[in-house]
Amino acid sequence: MMVALTSETVVRVHPDAVVQRVGGRFMAATADDCLHSFEAPDGSVSEVGERIIELVDGSRSIGGIVDVLVEEFEVSREVAEVDTRQFIELLLGKLVLTAA
Repeated sequence: MMVALTSETVVRVHPDAVVQRVGGRFMAATADDCLHSFEAPDGSVSEVGERIIELVDGSRSIGGIVDVLVEEFEVSREVAEVDTRQFIELLLGKLVLTAA
């Protein structure tokens, strides 16, 4: 069952996943033996995606993550909210993250 994401939802690394920096970029290994990296559509490292992963600390809400992204990147709050939620939903589906 998927949790409905709100700005108050707190996300954390899934208990069966490992996320760490490898060669200067984040990689995630999941229980199904999949390895995930965080890339932009052109295949380059996604600075925003990697920053979201850095901000997932088990205590920060999605709204808190969006606050940091709006402050650090030239992006509107609306765009940051939609993109962050979509990225987190993708990682929830891949069992990299879990939400409570």
